[in-house]
Amino acid sequence: MYYNLNTLHSIPRNNFIFLHSQNYLILNSRFSEAMLIVILYLSSIYTTPGALCLNHSNLYSYDKDMPLNAVEELVREGDKYVVYKVYFDSVNGERVPALLILPKAEGKVPCIVFLHGYGGSKEDILPLTDLAASEEYALIAVDAEYHGERKEEGKALYSTDIEDSVKSIIQTVIDLRRAVDYIETRPEIDPDRIGYVGGSMGGILGAIFIGVEPRIKAAALLVAGGNMSLMIRESQHSAIPPIREYLKLNNISYEELQRMLNPIDPINFIGNFSPRPVVFHLGRHDRIVPAEAGEQLYKHAGEPKTVYWYDSGHDLPLELVAARVLDFMDRELKNRRPMFYETREFKYWLSRYITPSIITVVAVLLLTYAFRRKIASAVRRIMTYTRSSQYGG
Repeated sequence: MYYNLNTLHSIPRNNFIFLHSQNYLILNSRFSEAMLIVILYLSSIYTTPGALCLNHSNLYSYDKDMPLNAVEELVREGDKYVVYKVYFDSVNGERVPALLILPKAEGKVPCIVFLHGYGGSKEDILPLTDLAASEEYALIAVDAEYHGERKEEGKALYSTDIEDSVKSIIQTVIDLRRAVDYIETRPEIDPDRIGYVGGSMGGILGAIFIGVEPRIKAAALLVAGGNMSLMIRESQHSAIPPIREYLKLNNISYEELQRMLNPIDPINFIGNFSPRPVVFHLGRHDRIVPAEAGEQLYKHAGEPKTVYWYDSGHDLPLELVAARVLDFMDRELKNRRPMFYETREFKYWLSRYITPSIITVVAVLLLTYAFRRKIASAVRRIMTYTRSSQYGG
Protein backbone atom coordinates (compact mmCIF):
# COMPACT_ATOMS: atom_id res chain seq x y z
CA MET A 1 0.00 0.00 0.00
CA TYR A 2 1.28 3.51 -0.86
CA TYR A 3 0.36 6.69 1.04
CA ASN A 4 0.25 10.25 -0.28
CA LEU A 5 2.39 12.30 2.09
CA ASN A 6 1.06 15.57 0.70
CA THR A 7 -2.41 14.54 1.82
CA LEU A 8 -1.11 13.72 5.27
CA HIS A 9 0.60 17.11 5.59
CA SER A 10 -2.60 18.92 4.57
CA ILE A 11 -4.40 17.72 7.69
CA PRO A 12 -4.23 20.24 10.58
CA ARG A 13 -1.62 19.15 13.10
CA ASN A 14 -3.86 19.48 16.11
CA ASN A 15 -6.63 17.65 14.39
CA PHE A 16 -4.78 14.79 12.69
CA ILE A 17 -7.20 11.96 12.01
CA PHE A 18 -6.15 8.45 11.15
CA LEU A 19 -8.55 5.69 10.22
CA HIS A 20 -7.67 2.43 11.96
CA SER A 21 -9.94 -0.64 12.04
CA GLN A 22 -12.83 1.56 10.87
CA ASN A 23 -12.49 3.80 13.93
CA TYR A 24 -11.21 7.37 14.09
CA LEU A 25 -8.17 7.84 16.26
CA ILE A 26 -7.33 11.42 17.24
CA LEU A 27 -3.60 12.19 17.43
CA ASN A 28 -2.94 15.59 19.00
CA SER A 29 0.79 15.29 19.54
CA ARG A 30 3.16 16.65 16.92
CA PHE A 31 5.55 13.87 17.83
CA SER A 32 2.87 11.25 17.22
CA GLU A 33 2.04 12.83 13.88
CA ALA A 34 5.66 12.82 12.81
CA MET A 35 6.17 9.23 13.89
CA LEU A 36 3.04 8.17 12.02
CA ILE A 37 4.21 9.84 8.82
CA VAL A 38 7.56 8.07 9.10
CA ILE A 39 5.88 4.71 9.69
CA LEU A 40 3.52 5.16 6.75
CA TYR A 41 6.35 6.24 4.47
CA LEU A 42 8.53 3.32 5.43
CA SER A 43 5.64 0.90 4.95
CA SER A 44 5.29 2.19 1.41
CA ILE A 45 8.94 1.32 0.68
CA TYR A 46 9.58 -1.88 2.56
CA THR A 47 7.46 -4.93 2.03
CA THR A 48 8.22 -8.51 2.90
CA PRO A 49 9.50 -10.66 0.01
CA GLY A 50 6.43 -12.86 0.19
CA ALA A 51 4.08 -9.90 -0.12
CA LEU A 52 6.05 -8.53 -3.06
CA CYS A 53 5.85 -11.90 -4.74
CA LEU A 54 2.08 -11.92 -4.36
CA ASN A 55 1.89 -8.39 -5.75
CA HIS A 56 4.03 -9.12 -8.81
CA SER A 57 3.42 -12.76 -9.70
CA ASN A 58 0.42 -11.82 -11.81
CA LEU A 59 2.81 -10.05 -14.19
CA TYR A 60 4.02 -13.50 -15.25
CA SER A 61 0.57 -14.96 -15.87
CA TYR A 62 -0.76 -15.67 -19.36
CA ASP A 63 -3.58 -17.44 -21.15
CA LYS A 64 -2.78 -21.16 -20.86
CA ASP A 65 -5.18 -21.85 -23.73
CA MET A 66 -3.06 -19.80 -26.14
CA PRO A 67 -2.03 -22.09 -29.03
CA LEU A 68 1.68 -22.78 -29.42
CA ASN A 69 1.61 -23.07 -33.21
CA ALA A 70 4.91 -24.94 -32.85
CA VAL A 71 7.12 -25.59 -35.87
CA GLU A 72 9.99 -28.08 -35.60
CA GLU A 73 13.00 -28.60 -37.83
CA LEU A 74 15.55 -31.42 -37.53
CA VAL A 75 18.99 -29.88 -37.06
CA ARG A 76 21.19 -32.84 -36.23
CA GLU A 77 20.92 -36.54 -35.56
CA GLY A 78 23.45 -38.87 -33.94
CA ASP A 79 23.45 -42.46 -32.81
CA LYS A 80 22.06 -41.51 -29.41
CA TYR A 81 20.24 -38.21 -29.93
CA VAL A 82 18.28 -35.86 -32.19
CA VAL A 83 18.35 -32.06 -32.12
CA TYR A 84 15.42 -29.94 -33.25
CA LYS A 85 15.06 -26.23 -33.79
CA VAL A 86 11.64 -25.17 -32.55
CA TYR A 87 9.57 -22.01 -32.84
CA PHE A 88 6.45 -21.39 -30.74
CA ASP A 89 4.14 -18.51 -29.87
CA SER A 90 4.37 -16.54 -26.66
CA VAL A 91 2.65 -13.43 -25.29
CA ASN A 92 2.80 -10.01 -26.96
CA GLY A 93 2.96 -11.60 -30.38
CA GLU A 94 6.46 -12.96 -29.78
CA ARG A 95 7.72 -15.98 -31.70
CA VAL A 96 10.25 -17.79 -29.51
CA PRO A 97 13.17 -19.74 -31.03
CA ALA A 98 14.40 -22.78 -29.09
CA LEU A 99 16.61 -25.85 -29.38
CA LEU A 100 15.41 -29.24 -28.17
CA ILE A 101 17.81 -32.13 -27.59
CA LEU A 102 16.18 -35.55 -27.26
CA PRO A 103 18.08 -38.71 -26.31
CA LYS A 104 17.20 -41.91 -28.13
CA ALA A 105 15.95 -43.81 -25.12
CA GLU A 106 13.20 -46.23 -24.22
CA GLY A 107 10.32 -44.71 -22.33
CA LYS A 108 9.80 -41.11 -21.24
CA VAL A 109 12.83 -39.11 -20.13
CA PRO A 110 13.20 -36.14 -17.75
CA CYS A 111 13.84 -32.73 -19.28
CA ILE A 112 15.96 -29.80 -18.16
CA VAL A 113 15.01 -26.25 -19.17
CA PHE A 114 18.11 -24.10 -19.74
CA LEU A 115 18.64 -20.35 -20.10
CA HIS A 116 21.95 -18.89 -21.23
CA GLY A 117 23.90 -16.00 -19.74
CA TYR A 118 23.99 -12.38 -20.92
CA GLY A 119 25.12 -12.17 -24.54
CA GLY A 120 24.67 -15.93 -25.02
CA SER A 121 22.10 -17.89 -26.96
CA LYS A 122 20.21 -21.17 -27.07
CA GLU A 123 23.14 -22.69 -28.97
CA ASP A 124 25.11 -22.67 -25.71
CA ILE A 125 23.55 -26.07 -24.91
CA LEU A 126 24.93 -27.79 -28.01
CA PRO A 127 28.26 -28.80 -26.35
CA LEU A 128 26.13 -30.73 -23.83
CA THR A 129 24.46 -32.88 -26.50
CA ASP A 130 26.56 -36.02 -26.04
CA LEU A 131 26.42 -35.75 -22.24
CA ALA A 132 22.64 -35.28 -22.23
CA ALA A 133 22.21 -38.23 -24.58
CA SER A 134 24.43 -40.57 -22.55
CA GLU A 135 22.65 -39.59 -19.31
CA GLU A 136 19.21 -39.79 -20.96
CA TYR A 137 18.10 -36.22 -20.29
CA ALA A 138 16.20 -34.05 -22.75
CA LEU A 139 17.28 -30.40 -22.89
CA ILE A 140 15.43 -27.33 -24.12
CA ALA A 141 16.87 -23.83 -24.38
CA VAL A 142 15.34 -20.58 -25.64
CA ASP A 143 16.83 -17.31 -26.81
CA ALA A 144 16.13 -14.63 -24.21
CA GLU A 145 14.69 -11.34 -25.43
CA TYR A 146 17.31 -9.40 -27.48
CA HIS A 147 19.56 -12.48 -27.66
CA GLY A 148 20.36 -14.99 -30.39
CA GLU A 149 17.79 -14.87 -33.17
CA ARG A 150 15.88 -12.20 -31.23
CA LYS A 151 18.62 -9.56 -31.36
CA GLU A 152 17.49 -6.04 -32.23
CA GLU A 153 19.75 -3.18 -33.17
CA GLY A 154 20.09 -0.71 -30.30
CA LYS A 155 18.25 -2.96 -27.83
CA ALA A 156 19.67 -4.75 -24.79
CA LEU A 157 18.22 -6.63 -21.85
CA TYR A 158 20.48 -4.67 -19.48
CA SER A 159 20.04 -1.06 -20.55
CA THR A 160 19.36 2.48 -19.40
CA ASP A 161 15.78 2.06 -20.62
CA ILE A 162 14.73 0.55 -17.31
CA GLU A 163 11.08 0.21 -18.25
CA ASP A 164 12.00 -1.76 -21.37
CA SER A 165 14.42 -3.94 -19.39
CA VAL A 166 11.65 -4.81 -16.92
CA LYS A 167 9.25 -5.67 -19.74
CA SER A 168 11.89 -7.75 -21.54
CA ILE A 169 12.74 -9.77 -18.43
CA ILE A 170 9.07 -10.46 -17.77
CA GLN A 171 8.71 -11.48 -21.43
CA THR A 172 11.65 -13.91 -21.18
CA VAL A 173 10.29 -15.54 -18.03
CA ILE A 174 6.92 -16.06 -19.70
CA ASP A 175 8.75 -17.46 -22.74
CA LEU A 176 10.36 -20.04 -20.45
CA ARG A 177 6.91 -20.97 -19.17
CA ARG A 178 5.77 -21.40 -22.77
CA ALA A 179 8.76 -23.70 -23.32
CA VAL A 180 7.34 -25.89 -20.55
CA ASP A 181 3.97 -25.80 -22.33
CA TYR A 182 5.74 -27.03 -25.44
CA ILE A 183 7.71 -29.88 -23.86
CA GLU A 184 4.49 -31.12 -22.27
CA THR A 185 3.32 -31.84 -25.81
CA ARG A 186 6.31 -34.08 -26.55
CA PRO A 187 5.53 -37.79 -26.05
CA GLU A 188 9.22 -38.55 -25.32
CA ILE A 189 9.29 -36.31 -22.21
CA ASP A 190 7.88 -37.02 -18.76
CA PRO A 191 6.00 -33.83 -17.78
CA ASP A 192 6.32 -34.71 -14.10
CA ARG A 193 10.13 -34.66 -14.23
CA ILE A 194 11.14 -31.20 -15.42
CA GLY A 195 14.15 -29.40 -13.97
CA TYR A 196 15.86 -26.08 -14.55
CA VAL A 197 19.50 -25.02 -14.93
CA GLY A 198 20.66 -21.46 -15.57
CA GLY A 199 23.88 -19.53 -15.11
CA SER A 200 24.58 -15.82 -14.58
CA MET A 201 21.67 -14.01 -16.29
CA GLY A 202 20.09 -17.45 -16.75
CA GLY A 203 20.39 -17.97 -13.00
CA ILE A 204 18.97 -14.55 -12.14
CA LEU A 205 15.97 -14.82 -14.45
CA GLY A 206 15.71 -18.51 -13.62
CA ALA A 207 15.16 -17.68 -9.94
CA ILE A 208 12.09 -15.68 -10.99
CA PHE A 209 10.96 -18.40 -13.41
CA ILE A 210 11.03 -21.23 -10.88
CA GLY A 211 9.21 -19.01 -8.37
CA VAL A 212 6.25 -18.52 -10.72
CA GLU A 213 6.29 -21.87 -12.55
CA PRO A 214 4.88 -24.78 -10.47
CA ARG A 215 5.83 -27.47 -12.99
CA ILE A 216 9.57 -27.24 -12.27
CA LYS A 217 10.53 -29.99 -9.81
CA ALA A 218 14.22 -29.14 -9.12
CA ALA A 219 16.56 -26.29 -10.01
CA ALA A 220 20.27 -25.49 -10.14
CA LEU A 221 21.25 -21.81 -10.19
CA LEU A 222 24.84 -20.96 -11.13
CA VAL A 223 26.48 -17.61 -10.25
CA ALA A 224 23.01 -16.15 -9.72
CA GLY A 225 22.05 -13.29 -7.44
CA GLY A 226 19.25 -11.19 -6.02
CA ASN A 227 18.75 -7.60 -4.91
CA MET A 228 18.78 -5.88 -8.30
CA SER A 229 19.89 -2.46 -7.06
CA LEU A 230 22.86 -4.05 -5.27
CA MET A 231 23.90 -5.87 -8.45
CA ILE A 232 23.66 -2.71 -10.53
CA ARG A 233 25.59 -0.74 -7.93
CA GLU A 234 28.41 -3.27 -7.53
CA SER A 235 28.65 -5.36 -10.72
CA GLN A 236 31.71 -5.07 -12.94
CA HIS A 237 29.83 -6.44 -15.96
CA SER A 238 30.54 -4.27 -19.01
CA ALA A 239 26.84 -3.54 -19.55
CA ILE A 240 26.32 -2.02 -16.09
CA PRO A 241 28.47 1.19 -15.89
CA PRO A 242 26.25 3.03 -18.43
CA ILE A 243 23.26 2.26 -16.22
CA ARG A 244 25.06 3.68 -13.16
CA GLU A 245 25.92 6.81 -15.14
CA TYR A 246 22.30 7.15 -16.26
CA LEU A 247 21.11 6.94 -12.65
CA LYS A 248 23.60 9.60 -11.60
CA LEU A 249 22.69 12.00 -14.43
CA ASN A 250 18.98 11.63 -13.72
CA ASN A 251 19.35 11.83 -9.94
CA ILE A 252 17.75 8.42 -9.40
CA SER A 253 18.67 6.89 -6.06
CA TYR A 254 19.31 3.19 -5.65
CA GLU A 255 16.32 3.03 -3.29
CA GLU A 256 14.10 4.41 -6.04
CA LEU A 257 15.72 2.05 -8.54
CA GLN A 258 14.96 -0.91 -6.28
CA ARG A 259 11.28 0.04 -6.16
CA MET A 260 11.28 0.15 -9.96
CA LEU A 261 12.93 -3.26 -10.18
CA ASN A 262 10.98 -5.08 -7.47
CA PRO A 263 8.76 -6.77 -10.12
CA ILE A 264 11.87 -8.48 -11.54
CA ASP A 265 13.97 -8.99 -8.41
CA PRO A 266 14.63 -12.71 -7.87
CA ILE A 267 14.66 -12.20 -4.11
CA ASN A 268 10.92 -11.56 -4.29
CA PHE A 269 10.20 -14.88 -6.01
CA ILE A 270 12.77 -17.52 -5.00
CA GLY A 271 10.99 -18.31 -1.72
CA ASN A 272 7.96 -19.49 -3.68
CA PHE A 273 9.94 -22.46 -5.03
CA SER A 274 9.97 -24.18 -1.63
CA PRO A 275 9.40 -27.03 -0.80
CA ARG A 276 10.97 -28.06 -4.10
CA PRO A 277 14.77 -28.48 -3.94
CA VAL A 278 17.19 -25.87 -5.27
CA VAL A 279 20.99 -25.87 -5.36
CA PHE A 280 23.24 -22.81 -5.75
CA HIS A 281 26.78 -22.73 -7.17
CA LEU A 282 28.48 -19.43 -6.32
CA GLY A 283 31.93 -17.84 -6.61
CA ARG A 284 33.38 -16.28 -3.47
CA HIS A 285 35.20 -13.63 -5.53
CA ASP A 286 32.51 -13.02 -8.15
CA ARG A 287 32.38 -9.35 -9.18
CA ILE A 288 30.08 -9.81 -12.19
CA VAL A 289 27.18 -11.09 -10.10
CA PRO A 290 28.53 -9.93 -6.74
CA ALA A 291 28.97 -12.71 -4.20
CA GLU A 292 26.85 -10.75 -1.71
CA ALA A 293 23.95 -10.82 -4.18
CA GLY A 294 24.33 -14.58 -4.49
CA GLU A 295 24.33 -14.97 -0.72
CA GLN A 296 21.19 -12.84 -0.39
CA LEU A 297 19.38 -14.91 -3.01
CA TYR A 298 20.36 -18.12 -1.21
CA LYS A 299 19.14 -16.75 2.14
CA HIS A 300 15.75 -15.83 0.68
CA ALA A 301 15.27 -19.32 -0.77
CA GLY A 302 13.23 -21.78 1.26
CA GLU A 303 14.17 -25.32 2.22
CA PRO A 304 15.35 -27.68 0.93
CA LYS A 305 18.32 -25.76 -0.42
CA THR A 306 22.06 -26.31 -0.79
CA VAL A 307 24.87 -23.93 -1.65
CA TYR A 308 28.36 -24.68 -2.97
CA TRP A 309 30.89 -21.88 -2.65
CA TYR A 310 33.89 -22.02 -4.97
CA ASP A 311 37.20 -20.22 -4.55
CA SER A 312 36.66 -18.48 -7.88
CA GLY A 313 35.18 -15.46 -9.56
CA HIS A 314 32.36 -15.61 -12.09
CA ASP A 315 33.99 -18.51 -13.92
CA LEU A 316 33.30 -21.65 -11.92
CA PRO A 317 35.16 -24.99 -12.27
CA LEU A 318 32.63 -26.33 -14.75
CA GLU A 319 33.69 -29.97 -14.62
CA LEU A 320 33.04 -30.16 -10.88
CA VAL A 321 29.86 -28.08 -11.17
CA ALA A 322 28.54 -30.37 -13.92
CA ALA A 323 29.23 -33.45 -11.78
CA ARG A 324 27.35 -31.97 -8.83
CA VAL A 325 24.42 -30.73 -10.93
CA LEU A 326 23.99 -34.13 -12.59
CA ASP A 327 24.14 -35.92 -9.23
CA PHE A 328 21.49 -33.48 -7.95
CA MET A 329 19.20 -33.95 -10.96
CA ASP A 330 19.59 -37.74 -10.76
CA ARG A 331 18.37 -37.66 -7.16
CA GLU A 332 15.47 -35.31 -7.77
CA LEU A 333 14.29 -36.27 -11.26
CA LYS A 334 15.33 -39.94 -11.47
CA ASN A 335 15.10 -40.84 -7.78
CA ARG A 336 18.61 -42.30 -7.84
CA ARG A 337 20.35 -42.73 -4.49
CA PRO A 338 23.82 -44.13 -5.29
CA MET A 339 26.51 -44.88 -2.73
CA PHE A 340 28.95 -42.00 -2.31
CA TYR A 341 31.64 -43.78 -4.30
CA GLU A 342 29.22 -44.14 -7.23
CA THR A 343 28.50 -40.41 -7.55
CA ARG A 344 30.00 -38.29 -10.30
CA GLU A 345 31.46 -35.94 -7.73
CA PHE A 346 33.42 -38.75 -6.05
CA LYS A 347 34.66 -39.93 -9.43
CA TYR A 348 35.71 -36.36 -10.20
CA TRP A 349 37.81 -36.12 -7.03
CA LEU A 350 39.11 -39.64 -7.60
CA SER A 351 40.32 -38.88 -11.12
CA ARG A 352 41.58 -35.39 -10.33
CA TYR A 353 43.38 -35.84 -7.02
CA ILE A 354 43.01 -39.22 -5.31
CA THR A 355 44.21 -41.44 -8.16
CA PRO A 356 47.28 -39.30 -8.99
CA SER A 357 48.24 -39.23 -5.30
CA ILE A 358 47.94 -43.01 -5.03
CA ILE A 359 50.00 -43.46 -8.19
CA THR A 360 52.69 -41.17 -6.80
CA VAL A 361 52.86 -43.06 -3.50
CA VAL A 362 52.98 -46.44 -5.23
CA ALA A 363 55.71 -45.23 -7.60
CA VAL A 364 57.83 -44.03 -4.65
CA LEU A 365 57.37 -47.36 -2.87
CA LEU A 366 58.29 -49.34 -5.99
CA LEU A 367 61.41 -47.26 -6.60
CA THR A 368 62.39 -47.63 -2.99
CA TYR A 369 62.03 -51.40 -3.20
CA ALA A 370 63.89 -51.64 -6.53
CA PHE A 371 66.86 -49.68 -5.26
CA ARG A 372 66.71 -50.85 -1.65
CA ARG A 373 70.28 -52.32 -1.68
CA LYS A 374 71.83 -49.19 -3.16
CA ILE A 375 69.88 -47.05 -0.73
CA ALA A 376 70.97 -49.20 2.23
CA SER A 377 74.61 -49.02 1.07
CA ALA A 378 74.41 -45.25 0.71
CA VAL A 379 72.91 -44.94 4.19
CA ARG A 380 75.76 -47.04 5.69
CA ARG A 381 78.38 -44.87 4.01
CA ILE A 382 76.75 -41.73 5.33
CA MET A 383 76.62 -43.13 8.87
CA THR A 384 80.27 -44.23 8.68
CA TYR A 385 81.34 -40.80 7.46
CA THR A 386 79.33 -39.13 10.24
CA ARG A 387 81.00 -41.24 12.95
CA SER A 388 84.48 -40.65 11.59
CA SER A 389 83.85 -36.93 11.55
CA GLN A 390 82.70 -36.97 15.18
CA TYR A 391 85.81 -38.82 16.40
CA GLY A 392 88.35 -36.97 14.35
CA GLY A 393 88.95 -39.43 11.58
